[in-house]
Amino acid sequence: MALARTQGRQVTDSATEKILVAAEEVFAQWGFDGTGMKAIAERAGVSQGLLHYHFGTKDHLYAEVIRHRSGMINDRRLELLNAVDFARADALAAVIEALVRPPLGPEGGDRAYARIFSGLIVGRERDQALVRECYDPMALQFVAALHRACPALGEEGAGLGYAFTLGVLISVIARDGRPERLMGAQDGALMETEALIQQVVAYSEGGLHALARAGGKDTNKGP
Repeated sequence: MALARTQGRQVTDSATEKILVAAEEVFAQWGFDGTGMKAIAERAGVSQGLLHYHFGTKDHLYAEVIRHRSGMINDRRLELLNAVDFARADALAAVIEALVRPPLGPEGGDRAYARIFSGLIVGRERDQALVRECYDPMALQFVAALHRACPALGEEGAGLGYAFTLGVLISVIARDGRPERLMGAQDGALMETEALIQQVVAYSEGGLHALARAGGKDTNKGP
């Protein structure tokens, strides 16, 4: 049975789309407090009057940036999650991949939104409220899917495992080259995105099985 779709990306016209993209870039560069509406208008190539007409306040524009990008990420996550065959031995890996691939792929907005995404998790109340609105409904579907793919986790273990997997994702999503430097690569060298996704999946899958074992449960039982 297909999983439920959360609030999706709002339909935007060309003007609002241009503003959202520009705002995402400016918020990523300067943070919420350091960003002014004038800078966003200049980046978007529109007047401040048009900016305020479409979005009103900076708080509202910031929230729409998160809703817009999270909608694209969640739409792709749901598509991948609904394609998981839970009868297969690799179901757990497939669920994890459905979780981490979209933020690292084209739906994730590249490095600009990566900076915003990372900050949301540890952000202020405004950010926490947006996480609850835009990400928690989908997160609960993934917690249920992790539990289904690895029953030995239990419900609590699946929730904790989701949080741990998200932590792994956040540690690499900025693509700032630090993991590669720690691997001994030359400065500026970045792992190919596909290879990175597979490494994150492999690490997280192993961690989830270890978490289930730590709880004293048999991880060798099928789904």
